[in-house]
Amino acid sequence: MLLFARNDKSLFTPEFCLLMGVAFLAFCNISLFYGLNDYLKARGIPSLWRGVLLGLEPCTALVLRPLISPFLTVRNGVAGVAVALLLLMVALCSYAAADSIRALALVRIAHGLGFVLLVSSVTTLLVAYLPPGRTGQGFGIFAIAGLLPYAVLPPVVERLLPLAGSEPRVYALFAPALLLGLPVLPYLRRRVRLLDRDGLAPCRRPTLADIRADLRSPGVARLLVANGLVFTATTVVFFFMKDRLTVLDMRNEGLFFSVSTAATVGVRVFCGRLLDRIDRFVMLLAMLLALAAVFVLFSLAGSGVALLVLAGAYGICLGFAVPQLNAAMFEISPPPLRGFNTNLMLFTMDAGYVFGPVLAGGLLAAGTSTAHLFAWFAPCLLLAGFLAGGLRRR
Repeated sequence: MLLFARNDKSLFTPEFCLLMGVAFLAFCNISLFYGLNDYLKARGIPSLWRGVLLGLEPCTALVLRPLISPFLTVRNGVAGVAVALLLLMVALCSYAAADSIRALALVRIAHGLGFVLLVSSVTTLLVAYLPPGRTGQGFGIFAIAGLLPYAVLPPVVERLLPLAGSEPRVYALFAPALLLGLPVLPYLRRRVRLLDRDGLAPCRRPTLADIRADLRSPGVARLLVANGLVFTATTVVFFFMKDRLTVLDMRNEGLFFSVSTAATVGVRVFCGRLLDRIDRFVMLLAMLLALAAVFVLFSLAGSGVALLVLAGAYGICLGFAVPQLNAAMFEISPPPLRGFNTNLMLFTMDAGYVFGPVLAGGLLAAGTSTAHLFAWFAPCLLLAGFLAGGLRRR
């Protein structure tokens, strides 16, 4: 089954572009933390506690997203963005003052609250502006907005660290950049009122019966599990690849993330229309199986150059797989539940960000080397591929 869906309705509306800008700011404040594990290690925090602290921010999102998602609608999404931006600025400035594990835990919880509210609100607004037949491309661009910070900020942070003196000071330096998201909100608020007035977007909250019926759908459940498994594995790369590169004497560890993100962005820029023309589930199966192979090769690679080559393959696989997971969920969801289900996909992403670091921290504490760590997570990607790819038969 090939998908050759076409739709001439413009994807790049002002509303869509502004939401992409806000999403970019949201993920900037996450990509700053690629070196948090090393900072905690330098402070003498044991590996198990480091894993807990790394997972605490996404754990907050994991707990709160299913609680707030049923209450987020197109009507109140802009207000949610405003509150979240202010909360994130406070959290970024608070890392420098956190002088104990307990204080760091509180800051990570506040950071998670701001992030989950921001991304959930943006997602709820986004699905109202995605035209039919352009969902794969739309989610691909949304993912680009979330990935560009991972290409840009790690090398910049590496340059700023000697000047700032510590990672928390770098986080505080970035906080004022979130102010850039506030001036666009009045315009978005006016546009949302027009959607609501003309009945062009579902603005009512889903009922409990709607949610129960939705979660009983096998396609929804399979995609949610597959998405969670993908992010469980990829989160380990984000938090622990720097250790692997350091052992291999890579001078600028941030370059790995630049290469992988450039590959992902390249796929979504130059192959964006393919995401809506090729069978989503066949592509998901192929890309996730290839990604599992890349994880095994991460553990076998013997040089920094080899890991940079693998970074490109890693980025290409993610470039195709992640937007297809979201587009598949969008298409199998009834319109009133599209925003809710897309936020559930983010919920499983949060679960991956929790379980990935905690499992990795436990494996390291049990004696697993950083080199062998990535191969342990390859089965997650194999299972995700079979779960998502199997939906083609349905």
